[in-house]
Amino acid sequence: MQTQELETLVASVVRQILAEQRRDPDEAPPHSRAPQSEYRPLPGLDRLAFPERVEHLTQATPARIGIGRAGLRYPTATYLTLRGDHAFAKDAVVSEPTPAFLASLGAIELRTQAQDLETFLLYPDHGRVLDAASLARLRNEGTRGVDVQIILADGLSAWAAEINKGLLPELQRALSAANFSHGKPIWVNRARIAVADQIGVEMDAKATLICLGERPGLGTGDSLSIYLAWGPKIAQDNAEKNCVSNIRPRGFSVQDAAAQAIDILGKAREIGAGGLAIGRIPTRTW
Repeated sequence: MQTQELETLVASVVRQILAEQRRDPDEAPPHSRAPQSEYRPLPGLDRLAFPERVEHLTQATPARIGIGRAGLRYPTATYLTLRGDHAFAKDAVVSEPTPAFLASLGAIELRTQAQDLETFLLYPDHGRVLDAASLARLRNEGTRGVDVQIILADGLSAWAAEINKGLLPELQRALSAANFSHGKPIWVNRARIAVADQIGVEMDAKATLICLGERPGLGTGDSLSIYLAWGPKIAQDNAEKNCVSNIRPRGFSVQDAAAQAIDILGKAREIGAGGLAIGRIPTRTW
């Protein structure tokens, strides 16, 4: 078989599989939102001893369950969706926030010393410190002495921040209801978690709350995490911080995430410490 004939055959197989999945093979993947894995019925489900249990499991998770095999390999459809989901994860890492989204936040826009994506990925420490211009702007425009400084960031998926944009108003409402003062929110581009340490110290905040994109999984570049620190300090140990993760449309809702964050902050305010210290409170409810 000639190379051209082989390429034509492979292309026809790919198009057939995409058609079965009701996807347009010529359609470019979306870059404005992270995709959601769809429920895929299992072949041979009727031959299982307890098919209803397996079907329930496949509907409860986007994980690949019972995919079967073609000889010693994945079936072609599975292989193609794996490649597609891997591409989505890589796209999430390189995603950028849209100007409209940033404008909607009403936040002070800052950036770290990681001036490009390659530096951000290869040298994590550059994403933990603000650049000189941003530090000057923070000192001029930031709100000092608040109870909780809210920080938003891209992390490893700007998609996640934009898809879960409802988290900011939920946090602001919940903080106010719990009598926590909070000033103007801050957006940080190319940010790692520890940039909140510097911001908290500079703003003399009692606590910091940074929301940023999690490391994407296969086809799941839409998951956000909240990291909370009471009594922020430079290079604060992670044992003194708390995390609320898997905030995404098919995971933890922004309403539940905000409620859990407030619960953690309330306990930290009560004992004057966060992180592992909160785990020693016997009446915790989260």
